[in-house]
Amino acid sequence: MKKYLFAFLGISSLYLTAQNKTNTDQKNQFEFLTGYTSGFLKNLPFAPVSRYSYTGLNYQLKYSRTTKREKLFEIQLDYLNSELTSDVIPMLNVDSYSKVVLNISALKRVLYHDKLTIHLGLQAQTNVSSYFQWDLYDFQQKLGVAVRFRYQVAKKQSLSSKLTLPFIMWRTSTFEENFYSLKRYQSLLWTAAYTYALSNQFDVIARYNFNYDRIQISNAYRELQHQINLGVTFKF
Repeated sequence: MKKYLFAFLGISSLYLTAQNKTNTDQKNQFEFLTGYTSGFLKNLPFAPVSRYSYTGLNYQLKYSRTTKREKLFEIQLDYLNSELTSDVIPMLNVDSYSKVVLNISALKRVLYHDKLTIHLGLQAQTNVSSYFQWDLYDFQQKLGVAVRFRYQVAKKQSLSSKLTLPFIMWRTSTFEENFYSLKRYQSLLWTAAYTYALSNQFDVIARYNFNYDRIQISNAYRELQHQINLGVTFKF
């Protein structure tokens, strides 16, 4: 039910915006994507297994705005619902694992040369994970440095990539509450995308996401995730 509601909200937002906007300024973009997720999770306070694996569909909504001074503001919401499975202790498999990720970034253009554009700034990320339909939870708030590259391959084709390196993280959960810096916490978020312009208002987009988190404590936490997504972009 949740995934259909997510898709409905995305399509409805595109429709309503199209009805209300008649200009072609195209300083705003709204994206809806869906795709396949594959990941691995190690959370020893939750269960004494070396590694869980999970797969499933994910959904993304993203809004971005470019200001008159070429500053870039982005908000992205991701949703995943899957199962956690392990061959080590099968009886500890989890039939309900949900994760919501909210990214907010503010980037300033630092380079514009020919077909290449580079933005640099900060990104805040909020991760909320639930086990057994919210019987257990894990909330993580991160802050990091982000750099975004965009290359215009041809008139209708472009490539983009965004790298984010979180340097602090606050975690509160069923398992613990603590603050971590680079000494005990490492993370990497990387995105690469190909965009093809169908018209002045619509693009199709293919995107790959890579996420990695590591907390170096006795009750170790690790998560590695791959995503491949396809979707549409509406420019207004």
